[in-house]
Amino acid sequence: MNISTSLRELFRTPGISDKLNHFQSLFDASELNVDLALALLKVIHAELIRDQERDGALYKRYAQLIESLNHRSPEVLSDVINAWNKSRGRQEPEWLSDGTVK
Repeated sequence: MNISTSLRELFRTPGISDKLNHFQSLFDASELNVDLALALLKVIHAELIRDQERDGALYKRYAQLIESLNHRSPEVLSDVINAWNKSRGRQEPEWLSDGTVK
């Protein structure tokens, strides 16, 4: 890889997959707090909604992250949901609307 390719890669705008990877790495390293989890999930969620291609694999990875968070850190997920509700003025986030992770 030459220097210009390396710099281009360094300064490229991260995509949804990159953000999912970042969330997963922070989660695996136990570096995720409620505020950070909420911020990242909101950004990822918004980008998934705006994504024109509607990549099903990205939605699946997003759902798996939520499920993993629910399994390994239910208190963090509960706090994220409560904070999401306060910021949106809704009963529950749309990704948890029927009580199950989609």
